[in-house]
Parts: sequence; structure tokens; C-alpha cells
Amino acid sequence: MAEGGDSPAPPPSAFPLDSTFFAAGSTAWTDVLPKTDHVDIFRNADFGSTTLGPIAQWGPALRFYVTMLFANSRATALYWGPDRIAIYNESEAELCGEAHPRLMGQAFQEGLPTVADAVGALFDQAAATGQTVDVNDIQLFPVRRGALEESYFIGQFIPLRGDSGEIEGFFNTVYESTFQVLYDRRRRVMDGIAAIPPQTVNETFVRVMEVLRSNPRDISMAMIYSHDENNPGKANLSLSGSIGVPENARCAPPTGRLEKDEDGLIGYFRQAKESGAPVVLSDSDGSLQAVGDLFSDVSWQGFGEPSRDVVIVPLRSGKKLLGFYVQGTNPRRPYDETTETSIVDLTTQIVAKWLASMSAEEAAKREEELQRRLTEKERRLRQMAEGAPMGMVSINEQGTVEWANDQWYEIMGLSRTTTELVASLAPDHREFGRRNLEALLAGKPRVVCEHKLTRMWSPPGNADNREADVPAWILAVCFPVYEDGKRLITTYVMDISAQKHAESIQSLHAAEAERAKQDQEKFIDITSHEMRNPLTAMMQLADSISHSMDTTEDADADVYKAILEQNVEAANTILTCTAHQRRIIDDVLILSRLESNMLSITPSPQQLSILLANTVKMFDGEVAMSDVKVELIKDASCDQLQADYILCDASRLMQILINLVGNAIKFTAKRKERKIKMMYGATRQQPSRMSTEFGPLEWLRRRPESGAPPLSPAIKDGGPPLYAYFCVSDTGTGIAPAEMDRLFKRFSQASSKTHVNYGGTGLGLYICRELVEKMGGAVGVASRHDEGSVFAFYIETRHVDAPGPHTNGVSPLAGQAVGMPRSLSTTNETHKVPIRARAHSTLQTNGDGIRGHVLLVEDNLVNQKIFAKHLKRVGFDVSVANHGQEALDVLEKSGRWRLTQTDDERNSIDVICLDVEMPIMGGLECSRRIRELEDAHHPCRPLPIIAITANVRPAQVASALDAGMNDVLLKPFTAADLVQKICTMMGHSAER
Repeated sequence: MAEGGDSPAPPPSAFPLDSTFFAAGSTAWTDVLPKTDHVDIFRNADFGSTTLGPIAQWGPALRFYVTMLFANSRATALYWGPDRIAIYNESEAELCGEAHPRLMGQAFQEGLPTVADAVGALFDQAAATGQTVDVNDIQLFPVRRGALEESYFIGQFIPLRGDSGEIEGFFNTVYESTFQVLYDRRRRVMDGIAAIPPQTVNETFVRVMEVLRSNPRDISMAMIYSHDENNPGKANLSLSGSIGVPENARCAPPTGRLEKDEDGLIGYFRQAKESGAPVVLSDSDGSLQAVGDLFSDVSWQGFGEPSRDVVIVPLRSGKKLLGFYVQGTNPRRPYDETTETSIVDLTTQIVAKWLASMSAEEAAKREEELQRRLTEKERRLRQMAEGAPMGMVSINEQGTVEWANDQWYEIMGLSRTTTELVASLAPDHREFGRRNLEALLAGKPRVVCEHKLTRMWSPPGNADNREADVPAWILAVCFPVYEDGKRLITTYVMDISAQKHAESIQSLHAAEAERAKQDQEKFIDITSHEMRNPLTAMMQLADSISHSMDTTEDADADVYKAILEQNVEAANTILTCTAHQRRIIDDVLILSRLESNMLSITPSPQQLSILLANTVKMFDGEVAMSDVKVELIKDASCDQLQADYILCDASRLMQILINLVGNAIKFTAKRKERKIKMMYGATRQQPSRMSTEFGPLEWLRRRPESGAPPLSPAIKDGGPPLYAYFCVSDTGTGIAPAEMDRLFKRFSQASSKTHVNYGGTGLGLYICRELVEKMGGAVGVASRHDEGSVFAFYIETRHVDAPGPHTNGVSPLAGQAVGMPRSLSTTNETHKVPIRARAHSTLQTNGDGIRGHVLLVEDNLVNQKIFAKHLKRVGFDVSVANHGQEALDVLEKSGRWRLTQTDDERNSIDVICLDVEMPIMGGLECSRRIRELEDAHHPCRPLPIIAITANVRPAQVASALDAGMNDVLLKPFTAADLVQKICTMMGHSAER
């Protein structure tokens, strides 16, 4: 909860909601849908009465999926919400049968009750796993043409996440495979009949009926009558075989005379003979009802339901009538051209076997005609295969292609000159493909598998190469068939690259989002804790200071002295807390600049001894409070290689050292022995493995993503390479071997207990490594648990000559980046310097030493009052201005631009402290105006100007210097920092 009981702000939307497409309460988003009658059905559906609510109130996710649905040319349906409300495109409507258009906007359970149980389990599986569920030839019984219809489908059920981030619906792409399933089933019957060896006619009939029984759904009843044309006028019909017909059934007299009997179906036999075509008794035209209860005693096979169509086919060989074939068709399939063709083809095969069982001479006479019909049938099948929307291929036992349609070559990425199938598979899938082929050749009836190809697939919208091409994927359905005495593997393939890509992207994004969320939550929790703890202490200490005089009416001098000492101690603690908070803020700011690639390395000449001494001085307060002994040790290599003056980015180097020393103090403060050593040196060769008191130290390898750091021209062209190395050792708690791998990672600490016991955000060492690698170096660590640790790093640099006598040993910008000290001492350190606790002191007025007149230009009245008061206390005269224009007015009144001054104007301004960001006239404009006025009045001595700003980027600091300012003081800073900077500026001014 936010402070004050306010509700938390809603999370930012994942979509740009300023588009009319996402406008709540508007149906304008449907304007992007195709302008078709089917889309009008969608728009007019009563969604308002469903759990989805009116179309205008739909969320962004559902709008996106609906748009994608109607843009898809394949049969696709979207089932959304707890009731799985149906939305589907026009291609899907063709598969819905009589459920369309009623199904639009209706719950799946209500709209498709006949398939609800079978498909409902698929919805549940997809929702439970969060992954796509593939279905291959799933059997469903939708209502079509007023009756249940046996149907098969190949498709997918893809779980979809809605605006809540949870699975709220399912994307169903479907391809009806009924034709192929029925074709395969009927083809197996034909192949079975074709495989019957030559036998007697009666034996052949027995075997034929056995094969027909293997397909009870399509052949729910069957009879074969043979005709003897040599017995006209006599019983020339005889029942030679039957399925589902009991003995003495009314529809199947055992014998009869074709020319005049009316028993059973003999009258329809004559009709079939005369027409030479199949005769169909059908429910649809009432002809089946016309025969009354003729089939009442039939035991219907398959579904156990009476056939809606009974087909009577004359069996001929040329002009010779061999007999009649009667078949009850599948009661759950319409009698269409495909069914009629399959029955005609079946009778052709029966006739072929019938003829084969006759004498060789008679069979030879009919061979030519039979072959012609079979060839025609094969031609029709090939035409159907060539026009099929999926790839089809026949593979021989050697694994090479016998035949394939164009779609197969296109999907597999092969040319027609290629016969080796395995070559199209990705190397890691070839063995899998060989095993599947061997299993099929060994007798496995069916294999359904997914394969990765060598062909590359380009993700949608990849024209600008935002994503690299990925291997294509196929779904393959394989089964063995026999053709011309050879066993072939027939395979149907579908390109599922898009589905595979969508699955991988969804899984990747989900995992990345979860990891990022966990890291961010952990980091926010730790940072909040680290910021609030010192803030609480500061508030309590400030409160105690503000009330320290409440009960001192009758107190003596000792009591006041004790109160002052307590207040000084509290103030020092507050300074320590603010330093802790500042380091946390600095770490967060540097992290953001690192991640946005905005952090640059700007080397300049620096004197290492001064730089490091002032770095350690920053910790005087913490050292005093923790009673830690800190030593700064310079290795002899610095003098040998003249490495005291080098090129480096002082602010970045100090940031690394601050983090390492701060960690050392934190882990040493509660130890019995509290010692910290900072040692530095130089070498001409890139440092290798180092020996330390805690064991060997090896440098961490540069991470591949960081690449080779581009050296700045100043270092690259500055002479022979020089490597400066730095080691910070402590007698702290040490690090267990199992925890070493967690170091130097973002948001990571050595142990989950580290934050609880010692605090910290887990950013410091990560930032150290990033900065070191950007400066061409590496980091390393050696440690022994419960003894101590040593953290080391080196950077690539170059030697520079010592500066002249009138310049500092440190660059004017040293320490002026985020987290650096605001005023650097120029005291040189010896080879081994103990750093003691800082004694609290105040600069005192000593006549001409520091006394002067300061113009303080600051728009914040609180800061203005505090700084003016402190400057006056240490001996300065102070004039104040609220913005740049007032500052110019003060300078004008001081007579600075006049050649002669009155006695009252003798007390001229010595230095200006100028805030950068102010109303009316900012600091940059004011500084430029002052320099212009000085140039116009040549006798005027340039007035020292100190910029005061919170803009810490090097480019912003450079802008201040370019505007004519002499130095920059970065916020936050103390009053002592300001006094130190003024004294430095006045000293520089006096030397001119």
C-alpha cells in the first residue's frame, strides 16, 4: 500500500491504449475486420448475454486474437472465457455443419454437444499444461444434414493468455482429414482383397467376405449374389456370401430367378442389370422406406444403426453379368460421389478376384479391361493427391522417394532430382527418422511424428531481419501400403513451423518475464530496505536533536556540553547514513546507465597517490564508528615504472574502490580483528595469477557479451601499455567456496543471509566488474571462510608526465561524477599510510588566508540560508541572489564593470557560487553573460565561478565549463565541501 492509505497505482498497460483499436466502450476496433457476410454474423451475435460481454467492452488481448482469427485463411475457431464462447472464421463455418450460424457467440458445450466431451478433455489438457495440444485424426460426430456424421480432424488447441496473464481461451486451427481416413480405411479393404491368392470361386467368396468384415463401419451389411447366365428361366441367382444377414432373412432369399421373381431385392437386381449402374435405395428420396420392413431382421454392423442407403451394383466382366453386390453404407456418412466411387472401385476389385478364380483363359480375356479401369482409378487418385493441400509421398524400403506431389517437395525444401528423404531432415533428427522408417518396415501400422528440417523458415514479419531464420518443422503421418507387390510407406506432411515458433517464443518470453520479475522484486525489496533503515535512523536522530533543549531550563554548563556532544555524535551518524544512501543511489544510477549503454569512460591525467588517499578519506567517519584500521600501501613497482601519474577515469576508478572498501568495512566491522589494506601497483604485462594471504587469485574471464573494450584514443595512442592493479584485503568473515560463483552478478549476493546480516543491494560488485571491463581490465577474488578476503582488479592505462607547478595532481573533474567526493585534498601519501578516524574540525578565519566576499546565487531559500550562514561563520562576507539576473544586478551595483570605484564599492566580489538550474535566468546563461561583460571591460580580472548542480553526467559538467565556469561542485555536498572549493578557487585566483 502507498503511504497515506492510497491504493497502489495500476500497473502500466502492456498495450498502447491511445489507439481507437483499444478504445473501451467502442466497437470501432471491428472496422479492421474483413467486410464479409460472415463477419457481419459475428458483429450481430448476442455476445452481451454471454460471459464475454458486449464486443465494445472486450479487452486488448481478445481483440487481437479475433483480428488474427478473421485474417487466417484456414479453418480456425477461438473459444474464450470460462464458458468457451465460440468465435470462428468463414472456413471453420463450413466444418460446423448445422451448428452454423447458431454456434457464433454460443458456449461450446451448448453449441456442439455431440463433440463436447471429446474436445473438452483437450481444452482441459491445454489449460493444465499451458502448451499446445496437437490432435491427429481425432474422431468426432458433428451434426450435419440433420444427422450425426463420422468425421476426423487434424489440428491444434493452443492455450491463449488474456489481459490477466492467465489462460483465458483457446485458438483452434483445424483441417478435416475425414477424406483421408476414409480413403485409407477403404483402401485397406481393397488391398486386402487384392492380396487374396487365386483359389476356387467359393473359397474366393469366403475370403472376400472376411476382408469386407474388417471395415464394419463402411460396410454395415453386404451380400454377393452370383448369376448363371446358362440357366435362363430357372433359378439362376444364388447367395454366395453375406455380412449381417441371418439365414432365411427376407432381404436375402438363397436362390431366385432374375427374370421374374420379386423376392428380396431381385426386382432391384433387374433394374441394376438394365441400367448398368448402381441402384441406390435411400432414405433421402423415400426409396428405402418403400421396401418396408425388408431389412428388419438384418444385424447391422459398425455403429449398429440401420444404413440410410443400400447400394446394389451389377458385377460385370465386359458384357457378361457375373452377379450383384449389395452393401449397406455407413449410417453416419452421406452417400456422396466419394462413397459411390469407393463402392464401384471395391466391386471392381471383387470382380478382379472373381475372374482370377476362374479359368486362366477366361481371366486372361478380361485382364486388359480390368487393367484399364485400374489405371483410370490410379489416375484419379493421383489427380486427387496432386490437388491435396498437404504434402504426400511414397517411400520405398530403401528410404528413397518413389512418388511425391509438388506440395511435399515445397514443404521439405527438396528438388525433384533428390530421392534421399533423410537429407531433408536436420542432422539431429536423421537418426529419429531412420528409426521411424525401420519401425514401419518392421510392421508398425502407423507413426505420427514431428521432424525438424534443414530448410530454414522465416518468422512472420522478418523482412527486416529482426529475427534470424529458424529450421522448419513438419508434422508427418506415416503408414505402410502395398502397391504392385511392393511395400511402400505413404506419408502425409503438414508444415507446422509457425506453431513451433509460436510455442518457443511463448515459452521463452514466459521464462524471461518470470526471471525478470523475480529479480526486480528482490532488488526493489532489498533497495527499499537499505534506503528506509538509514532514513529511519536519520529521522530519529534529527528528532532527538530538535528536542535536545526541551528540558534544559535549569541546566548547568556540563549538561549543555553533554547535549552538544550528543548532537555532534548524532550529526556524524546522520552524515554516515546519508553517505550510505548516496552510495545506494549511485549504484542504481550507474546500473541504469550501464544497461542503457550510456556510460562512457573518459580518461584524464591523474596522480594515483592523491586519488587513492582521498578515496580512503571518504570513509573516515565509518572507520571511526566501526573502529577499523585502514592502510594504504603503494607497491615499489609504481616508482620503478613511474606510474604515480597515469591516464584513467578518476570517477569510475573511485567508484570501484568505494564499493570494495565499503564492502570490506561492512564485513569487518563486527570482527575481533578489524584491518583493511588497500594496495596498488603497476606492471608492463597484463597481470596473471596473483598470490595472496588467502590463496591464489585468478582473474575472472571477460564475459562474451561484453566484448573487447574500445580503448580511448588518449590511452590507445599514449605509448607502451601500462597496467595499474589494486587490491583491497580485509579480515572479515570471508566467503565459502560454494558462494564464490554468485559474486559479481547483478542483484546477487554471496549468500541469501548476506542482506539479512550485512545489508546491501547486490549491485556493488556487479558494477565493479562492468566498470573494470570497460576500462580494459578484469576482477578477481580470493578468500578463506572466517579468515578474510581480498578483492583485486586491474585496468589498462598509460603513463603521463607530472603536471606543472600551477596545476593540481588530479584532474578538475576527478571525483565529480556520481558518488565521488566533492573536494579533493592534495596531501601526498607515503608508501604505507595508516588512515585514522577524522577529528571533527571547522575551518577558522585567519585574516587574509580564507577571508573574502562570496556572491551566493541559489534559488532554493533553505539551501541559500544554510550555506550563507556557514560561510559567514567561517569568516566570509556573503551576498545572495535568487537567480542569474539578480546576480548580474549585484555585480553591476558593486561597480565591477567601472574603471573607478567608490569607497563603498571597494569590497568587491571575490568568487561566485552559481546554481545551474534557476528560474528567470539560469546559471549557464548568467556565466556566459558575466564572461561577455568581462571581455568588454578589459581591465577586469576574470571572476572565479563555481557551478553548483545536480547534473552529474560528464557532458553536463562539460557544458558548465564551456559556459565559462571555473569548477563544478556536484550535489549533494556539505558546507565544508563548499568552503574547501571556495578556498581552492580563491587560491587559484590569487596565483594568476
